[in-house]
Amino acid sequence: MALGNQRGEWDDYEWFRLADLPAPRPRRTAAPAPTEEDDATAGALGEALSGWVRSNPVWHDGAGDRVLLVDLDNLRAGAVRWRARMELVVALARSADHVVISGQHAAVDRGLPHLAEFGPVAQPVPDGADLADFVLLEGAQAVPARSRQVVVLSNDGIFAELADRGPVTVLSPGASALSDRLFDAARVVIDLMTLERRLAPA
Repeated sequence: MALGNQRGEWDDYEWFRLADLPAPRPRRTAAPAPTEEDDATAGALGEALSGWVRSNPVWHDGAGDRVLLVDLDNLRAGAVRWRARMELVVALARSADHVVISGQHAAVDRGLPHLAEFGPVAQPVPDGADLADFVLLEGAQAVPARSRQVVVLSNDGIFAELADRGPVTVLSPGASALSDRLFDAARVVIDLMTLERRLAPA
């Protein structure tokens, strides 16, 4: 018969509640390598997007320095559309006077192989809400020209204030998420997702 002061068989275990444990971190899996078909599709879509902006200029004649702002965090997409969007970014950047590109480290790392000579321009920021937005906004505000025009690839309302010195054109990564404030401030809004669907090779 066990005495009352003896240690029980469970005394050496540490008890805890499952609810107190941190949530498990998702396992990262390597992205599948792009196929030749993926490369061809991305190239065809990228050329179609670049051709569209050459035929439908997003800049306004005589409206001041051309400033391109690219929010890589807002441009998230699958591998094919991502590479096509980067080709569009390069085409726009080559027609701009000032280029500011920013995003979280992962987005910048993903974009670098496709940004050609504009790779060094891309500024990575730590993970955190809207940090890239402030880099882009400061870059635009630093342009010394009295008048400027801005083409912004983003949906974020913070860029609405740039309309104080000239027209703002928005290439929205998806107009369903476009800020009402930015929509109201923009002279032109282009829904990039709709454009991609229209131009996508069969």
